[in-house]
Amino acid sequence: MKKLLKNSQFALFLLLVATVIIFGIINPDILSAASLFALARTCAVPAIFALAIMVIMILGELDMSFCMIGAFAAYATMYFLTSEGYMEVPLILIFAMSILIGVILQLFNWVLIDRLKMKSFIATLGTQTFLKGAVLAFVSSSYIYTLPNSAVKFGSTYMATAKYGSGVESQLPSAILLTLAMYFILHMVLEHTNFGRKLYAIGGDADAAKRAGIAVSRTRFWAFIIVGIICGTGGVIHNCLGRCSLPMPTDLVGQELNGMAAVVLGRGASMRARGTVIGTFLGVLLLQFISNNLIMIGVPSYYQDFVTGVIVFLGLVSQSRQRNGGSNKKEKKEAMA
Repeated sequence: MKKLLKNSQFALFLLLVATVIIFGIINPDILSAASLFALARTCAVPAIFALAIMVIMILGELDMSFCMIGAFAAYATMYFLTSEGYMEVPLILIFAMSILIGVILQLFNWVLIDRLKMKSFIATLGTQTFLKGAVLAFVSSSYIYTLPNSAVKFGSTYMATAKYGSGVESQLPSAILLTLAMYFILHMVLEHTNFGRKLYAIGGDADAAKRAGIAVSRTRFWAFIIVGIICGTGGVIHNCLGRCSLPMPTDLVGQELNGMAAVVLGRGASMRARGTVIGTFLGVLLLQFISNNLIMIGVPSYYQDFVTGVIVFLGLVSQSRQRNGGSNKKEKKEAMA
């Protein structure tokens, strides 16, 4: 039990539960099924993109372009299909086209970071800026409100519907199942495969990993492919749920730090662990829950970032104390030995 209480992911879970209870006491409507469905809908896309930046952070790098890559891949796909009149295209082909673009763009980042040895923050910031200009200059600046029929159907398929006390309906989108499936698959890959262990080893110390016989460059190559798949998938889901496609959606592009905050919040007390799937999931839930429900408890919208920042700060302080406490105990044991 003591080991469980010291687990930072469990501590994050307790923080989430405490936050839900406090908000629920202030406004019981927050604990309704309708509110939970709304939370699931707003978490579906941010949770996917948090997975993308989590993989990059596990490698010990940063990526400022992952949201723009997802937006660009989905928008370019939708623009091509709608402008050519392919309105009856299967949904799987839409995902495949967007994923292909996402993978190509992430491999461009891989070349900059791994082959040209550029700093990941600067390289991906350049990629983001390049794509922002490219989508407007070479693709289009118009909003696409008529998506292929399969995308519209996917975005409007719901598993359940509930009502708030005021009578307003809230739906639980089926797209959340795809988000959960991606979390499950990536959790299995990172925690139960040799490839996952290689990623953590490279993030801990790339030189030591290379001396241990790990093909660092090749492992990074496949990691960036995975991130490209995640970005391409997330971009399409974002368009389907929004039922439109924008060249630079403001609820996606510019939200990179929120994904990083979720990863950092759920990363665990270990200095080596730069990201965990379960921790990231809990981090996304906490941040989205706060963002969704501050208005419902009477907090003005312009306080949202401040309150979210305070929660992140408290979470990081708690993790730091756990880490330092563990380090002190280890030093004491070594001194006694």
